Amino acid sequence: MILLTITCNIAFLATLFLTRLVKALALRHGICAIPNQRAVHQKMTPLLGGVAIYVAFLISFFVVLIFADDGLHALVRELTVFLTAGFLVVLLGIYDDVRGAHWFQKLLVQFFAGTIIVLFGYKISVVINPFGGTLSLGVLSVPFTLLWIAGITNAINLIDGLDGLAAGISFGAACVMVFVSLWFGNLASAFPAAILAGSLAAFLIFNFNPAKIFLGDSGSLFLGFMLACFSINGTFRDSSAVAILIPIIVLGIPITDTFLAFFRRIRKKAHPFVADREHIHHQLLNQGLSQRQAVVMISSVSYLWGVIAVVILISQSVYSFLLLLLVAAILIWGIKRLGYARYFAFRR
Repeated sequence: MILLTITCNIAFLATLFLTRLVKALALRHGICAIPNQRAVHQKMTPLLGGVAIYVAFLISFFVVLIFADDGLHALVRELTVFLTAGFLVVLLGIYDDVRGAHWFQKLLVQFFAGTIIVLFGYKISVVINPFGGTLSLGVLSVPFTLLWIAGITNAINLIDGLDGLAAGISFGAACVMVFVSLWFGNLASAFPAAILAGSLAAFLIFNFNPAKIFLGDSGSLFLGFMLACFSINGTFRDSSAVAILIPIIVLGIPITDTFLAFFRRIRKKAHPFVADREHIHHQLLNQGLSQRQAVVMISSVSYLWGVIAVVILISQSVYSFLLLLLVAAILIWGIKRLGYARYFAFRR
C-alpha cells in the first residue's frame, strides 16, 4: 500500500511538471485546437495533454519496476504490455492532433493495439448471464475483447467535448477500479488505475474550464484505451459476475453516449464516424447550461454511478443494478424538466 501511494503521488507531481512543458511545446509549434463551428471553445488552446499523462505514467511505472517485489511480477508484465500497446495509441493521437487522421486509420491502429493485448492473454472470456451467473464466450472472446477495447477507446474520445469532461469521468472510473481491485485483494491490479488517477488529478488543474490545455486525441484515446485494458485485467476477468458488470456501470455515460451517437447518425443516414453537435454535453449546453455546469452535472452523475457500482459490489447482488436504472430515469426526467423550464421562460 505504501508503494501504491508513492507511485500515485509521483504520477501527480510528474504530470504537474510535464503538462506545463507540453503546453509550452505545443504553443511553440502551433499544435493547438482552433475554434470552429462544431467546437465549444472560443480561443486557440494547446493540445497534446495526453503526452504529459503518458510520460508521467511511464515515470511511475519505472518506480514500480525498481521497487517491485516478487508479488508484483504480474503487475510489471501487465503494465509493460499495456504501455507498449498504449504507445501506439498515443502516436495515433499525436498524428491526429497534428495532421488529422481518417476514422479508418484510427480503428486500424486501435484494433492492432488491442490485438497486442489479446496475444498476451488479456481478454474477456465471460459475460453477464441475464438469468444469473456468467456465460463463457469461447471462440468469441477475442473479437468481443477487440470490440470492447475499440469501443471504450472511442467512447472516451467522443465524450471529450468540454473542458475537463473526459478527464473528470476517467478520473472517477480509475478511482472506482482502484477500490474494486483492493476489495478483491488484487493489489497489482490497483497500481495502474491508481497511477492514472493521480495523473488525472493533476491534469484537471490545467484542464478544467477555462482549460489551459486540452487532452487532444493523444490523451482521450490513451485514456479510453487504458481504462478498457484495466477493465479486463485479473480483478474483472476472474472475479464474480458483479465485478464483470462494474466497468460497464462506471463507464456508463460515455458508453451510452457512443451508442446513441452511432444509432442517431445511422437513423439520419449520416456516416456513423462523422462528428456532430448532438452529444449529451451539447444537449445540456443547448438547454442553457454553461460549460462548467454541464461538466459538473455529467461528472456528478458519473461519480454517482461509480458509488452505485461500489454498492453493487459490496451487496454482491446484480439486482442492485435497479438503483442505476432509477438514477438514469431521474437524470432523463431532470434534463427534460430543465428543457421545459428554459422553453417556457423563453416564451415569457
